[in-house]
This record gives sequence, C-alpha cells and structure tokens, in this order.
Amino acid sequence: MTDDELRQRLGDQEDQLIERKSEGVKRDELRQTLSAFANALLPNGVGVLFIGVADRDGAITGVTNSDSIQQRVREAAEGCFPPIRSYESHALTVEEKTVVAVVIRASDECPHFTGPAYVRVGSESVNASPEQYDKLIASRNGKTGAIVRMGNHPITVETIGRRLENPMPAPGARYQTEARIEDCDAHFVRLAVSVAGMPGWTIAEPLERVTISHDVRQDRPMLILRT
Repeated sequence: MTDDELRQRLGDQEDQLIERKSEGVKRDELRQTLSAFANALLPNGVGVLFIGVADRDGAITGVTNSDSIQQRVREAAEGCFPPIRSYESHALTVEEKTVVAVVIRASDECPHFTGPAYVRVGSESVNASPEQYDKLIASRNGKTGAIVRMGNHPITVETIGRRLENPMPAPGARYQTEARIEDCDAHFVRLAVSVAGMPGWTIAEPLERVTISHDVRQDRPMLILRT
C-alpha cells in the first residue's frame, strides 16, 4: 500500500482489517496483533496496524521515535513462531506528527503463534525445529494424527490389489505383514517393514491411499494400502 492509501485508511473504524495502538504498545501486544492478522487474512487480504493513533476515537497522538517503534515491530514479528515475514512498515507524517503504519498480508507459514513451540530432546526442552513444528501441527489432523499416535509400536499393514514391495496392480492380491511407523506428515507415511526370514525395508505411501483400521486378531492398529 502507498503512503497516501494508508493516510486514507487512518479515518477507518477498527475492524477485522484495522487496528490502532498507542506509542507505548508492548512487544507482547504486537506479537498478538501481528499473528492474528497473519493467521486470519485471506490470500489477497491486507490488515493495517497504526501505531500512534488513539484506540478509542482515532485521534493522532504520534510517536516520538519511529525507528525504535519499527524495531519493536521487527522484534515482535521475529518473536512469533514461525517468524512473521509478510509485513512492511511505513513512517507517515500526519498533522505534523509521525504515525507508524504496519501493513500485514496473509502468510504462507500459518498458523503463527506468539511464542516458540518446545519439544524434549534428551533431558532438555528445546525450541522445535521447523520440521518438528510441522509434525506437531500435522499430529492434530484426523488421519495424520491417528497414525502419529500409533507411535513406534508394531502394527499390521495390509495391501489390497498389490504386493507391498511392488506398487504395480496385482488384481485379487491381499497380503499382510508387520511394520512400524517411521514418519508421518500431512502427505505421506513412511513405514519400516519387517517380514520373517527377510531383511527389512522402508516404504513411503501417500496418505490418500491409506485407510486406518484395526487388526482384531492381533489387537493392534492396521493400515490398509490400496493401489
């Protein structure tokens, strides 16, 4: 957005796309506002945070140091998890005062949180890596979450219309074997397969071809793989 367009928006009431804060806004408040905008905006949507504008009546109060305010915004954006990068800030002169306008766009890395996620590594609690964060989010989704919760315990894998080691169709074929979950995200599951008398191997299957079931005979989870 241009500076002139932002000045025109100054008179707008607070709503889903406009927020006002005073110069004394804290980093925690900024993180909350930035993450809320980044998470809620539609792909082409734009939200604007004005700093130096009275919340209640929209009066221009200004800021004394726009550079320090923009630095505070940068630190707040970096303090979100994952960091928010889909924004830009402008220092506007309005009524002989300076107002900082922060323009936030929809993020490709949603959802954002106002602090890091933590995981245990050995005896320590550490910040989750981007890959671990993705798994944490995926673990809440239906099929992905159910598979992740199977953990590293033995499960039954059944293939219908194909052999496990060969994805080519085999009409009428139906096989069962034992496996363990090595990894799973929103797109695929990776299985460590073990067959008596044979070396084990690893396969990856798209989730769209996986059905979750239960092996009644062995009382354990079962994944059914189809062509």
